[in-house]
Amino acid sequence: MGPKRFRGPPCTVSELPKIDAVLISHDHYDHLDYLTVVSLNARFGSELRWFVPLGLLDWMQKYGCENVIELDWWGENCIPGHDAVTFVFTPAQHWCKRTATDENKVLWGSWSVLGPWNRFFFAGDTGYCIAFEEIGKRFGPFDLAAIPIGAYEPR
Repeated sequence: MGPKRFRGPPCTVSELPKIDAVLISHDHYDHLDYLTVVSLNARFGSELRWFVPLGLLDWMQKYGCENVIELDWWGENCIPGHDAVTFVFTPAQHWCKRTATDENKVLWGSWSVLGPWNRFFFAGDTGYCIAFEEIGKRFGPFDLAAIPIGAYEPR
């Protein structure tokens, strides 16, 4: 299910170095791929911390993920042993739907990653969102941002 990929991933899960965390912005198939979740979980197990939107915990646990932190907008958390880096789930202008019956049952959002030397903003899939101003005031300035172009439907 979900959209067809036109290009393969840049590397396989087995080629990844050790990773500490995965950030999920929402549950659309192009941002939450079942096979990738299962592969990452098989490789890294409970050492990998998953930061996910509110409403996604059950799905993650259903597929064996143990170290899952579910956050509402403005919620924040860290990785044990790496308390100098904070992950904040922040609002975005989007929506969620994975099946015909679960529209907006999972939250969607952006991520602000706040470290002692650098700050990163990942906008997720979004159109312009009035909350961006608040995100910038609270957590900026950002050293790097990943911002999509053209995700404006539905309005």
